[in-house]
Amino acid sequence: MRRNSLAILAACAAVTVCGQAEAQQSAPPPAPAVPDQMPFDVPYGNSITVDRAAEVVKAVLAEATKSPRNWKLAISVVDTHGELVYFYKMDSTQQASVVISQNKARTSARYRRPTQNINNVLQTPAGAYIITLESPPPAGSPGGFPLIEGGKIIGAIGCSGATGDQDAVACKAGVETIK
Repeated sequence: MRRNSLAILAACAAVTVCGQAEAQQSAPPPAPAVPDQMPFDVPYGNSITVDRAAEVVKAVLAEATKSPRNWKLAISVVDTHGELVYFYKMDSTQQASVVISQNKARTSARYRRPTQNINNVLQTPAGAYIITLESPPPAGSPGGFPLIEGGKIIGAIGCSGATGDQDAVACKAGVETIK
C-alpha cells in the first residue's frame, strides 16, 4: 500500500512539473504590430504612351547588351491596367520569355509592386495560395517593376530571357528613365 501511495505521489509530481514546463513553452509569441499605413499604396496616374515606352525599352536594351553581356530578353511595357502598350523581343530570345515578360509587367502594374515582392511571399507557407488568385497567376520572379512618375504609377515593365536577377538589372535601367 505504501509503495502504491509513493508511486501515485511521484506520478502526480511528474505530471505537475511537466504540465508547468509545457505551459511555459507553448505560450504564443506576441502578435506583430499592424502598420498604420497600407504598403504599396501608390495611386495610378495617366498611362504611359507608346513613345515613352519605346524610350524605356531603349534603356533596357543598352543595359542588356553592355559588354560583356549578351542577355537576350523579351521586354514588355504595360499601361496602368496591365494591358500591353509596347513589346520588344531581342533576336534569339527563348520563346517562353514572350509571355513571361508580359506577365511580369502585368503583375507589377496590377499589384503595384515589383515582382520580387511576390517571389518573397511565395517562399512562405501562405504563398502557396497566392497563385490561385488570378488567371494567369501573378508572376513570382524578379524582373517586373512599376513605372512611377510624379508619385503615380503610369504603367509597368517586365523583362524575361536571362536569369531573374539579370532580368531585374536590365529592367531597372528602364525604370530609372522615368522620373
